[in-house]
Amino acid sequence: MITREEIYAKAEGLLEFGIEREPVTEKWNRVNEERAFWQNPIHAVAALNNGDLDHALLALLKENTDKVFDGLDVAAAAIDADAKLLYVPEGEEALAEEISAKAAARGIEVRTGIVDVRYSRGGAFHHFETLIALADILEGTYEPAAYMAVRAGGKTGGLIRAEYGTKLADVITQAGADADDIRAIALGNTLYKPEDALDMAIEADTNIGNGVITLYPKNCCMVHEADENLAAYKKASCGKCTFCREGLIQLKANTAEITGGQGRKGCTAMMEEIGEAMTFSGQCTIGKTAADFTLGTLKLFPEEYEDHIRKKKCANNVCQAFSTIYIDPNECQGCEDCIDVCPADAIEGKKGYIHMIDEYECTKCKKCIEACEYEAIILTTGRVPKLPERLVKVGRFRKH
Repeated sequence: MITREEIYAKAEGLLEFGIEREPVTEKWNRVNEERAFWQNPIHAVAALNNGDLDHALLALLKENTDKVFDGLDVAAAAIDADAKLLYVPEGEEALAEEISAKAAARGIEVRTGIVDVRYSRGGAFHHFETLIALADILEGTYEPAAYMAVRAGGKTGGLIRAEYGTKLADVITQAGADADDIRAIALGNTLYKPEDALDMAIEADTNIGNGVITLYPKNCCMVHEADENLAAYKKASCGKCTFCREGLIQLKANTAEITGGQGRKGCTAMMEEIGEAMTFSGQCTIGKTAADFTLGTLKLFPEEYEDHIRKKKCANNVCQAFSTIYIDPNECQGCEDCIDVCPADAIEGKKGYIHMIDEYECTKCKKCIEACEYEAIILTTGRVPKLPERLVKVGRFRKH
């Protein structure tokens, strides 16, 4: 039976994987030094970070279940844990059921949902990747590397094993993504411009967050992306911690106003203040990292916020509040194709007459633009020309 001292010696130098990077042995030392202050049982916990919304690294548990269990046994021995817990994300109940019997035989309780940090306060929280590394270290088979996945076009690819020293650009190329159509790159929830990230080498101390490299194309709107990112974190948050709950509500309200054409002067400074407060006041990795992406957009793309707030425009026509879709009366042939595809029934017209779009009913889904072979339907952020106020026969608008 390996002693605690031997465990510490073998694990020396290993950094915790995931969002919260620190030497594993320092974490154990802290748990052992502070355990007298806690009245609750001390837990060794295996999980993804709460702030990991992509769950790409869950594949490590699925493919290396026994190693995760072995690593959790090692961690539990290092802190003399009273219990061992393993969390799988919400929506993975089938996986939880699949591994529960084997886990129970090892004295491990399997739970679903986000990690309850308060329930296990004073314990040691370990990423699945860390536990696999611990198991390999004790077996003498450990080969330092990081596991990453590339997300592009809304789809996340499979895990790629990247040895330390591998450049981010090489991981992206290996994933088959288009490295020429990148406006921004997020490593976890931390945002970079391509010129600052592509040559970055992945090392043991590189904070790769949840291991997902997200590529944002050149035609995206970073303010819109911030709004979407905040919406996802707001949904994932348990809402128990004040700074996380209220911070996300305020940040999301601001991005919604900005993308909706109602942004106010000075709101970005307030957003920065709220976001920075969240990073050091959050109790788990959701609260600590939920604002990171938005803070990155404020720092790297301030001109986009300026455009949305002061100039009332979205450069890439992503934010619908700044755009108008209209039918050019000089090009419309009255074919009714656009009427047929409009899901909101927002187009008025009949055969041979110039069609008209009801801007209040229009959802700006752009299906009509795709359907019009005459290119008569225009999306613009500028001024709209004079249009018919009633149905007019094709070719006769100028007479009215």
